[in-house]
Amino acid sequence: MSACPSRTTVLAVAGAVLALGACSESTSPAVATLTAVSPAPNAVAVAPSTTVTLTFDHAMTPGMEQYIDLHQGGITGATVPMHCAWNAGMTTATCTPTAPLAPGTQHTIHVGCGMPDAHGHMMEMEGWTHRGGEWATSGMMGGTHDGHPVGMMGPGWSHGHHYGMLFTFTTA
Repeated sequence: MSACPSRTTVLAVAGAVLALGACSESTSPAVATLTAVSPAPNAVAVAPSTTVTLTFDHAMTPGMEQYIDLHQGGITGATVPMHCAWNAGMTTATCTPTAPLAPGTQHTIHVGCGMPDAHGHMMEMEGWTHRGGEWATSGMMGGTHDGHPVGMMGPGWSHGHHYGMLFTFTTA
């Protein structure tokens, strides 16, 4: 249901009848949120050939895939090279590692929380922890200076005192 009630005001002006809508508010929610992560957070025995998929409920701004990383181990672990692409609606990013992942190893998906949606709105992030995520803080990342980890503390990564959300899984 829309937050804007459907009301019409009718005016008679110089013999003409005008119908004016009482509200011009959009009926779509104002911000995007992350709705699904694959592999599932805390999953075990994930195939080393897996892809990483993030689904949002709104279209995202082109280029936001640069704020999706995969680390071997935790947030300070080596970044796994991968290629990410959006679906036609810009709601699902699929990231494919360039080589199979190390077997029997924890991996961490790092998603920037400063990414705007296609309308320039910051994402709603409160529900992310309910999807199995953990906030990345400057302490986890080794400090608040650029370079550790390289480039993961800028505007697309940060929102408030957080530097993205972390989702871990372990390969088979």
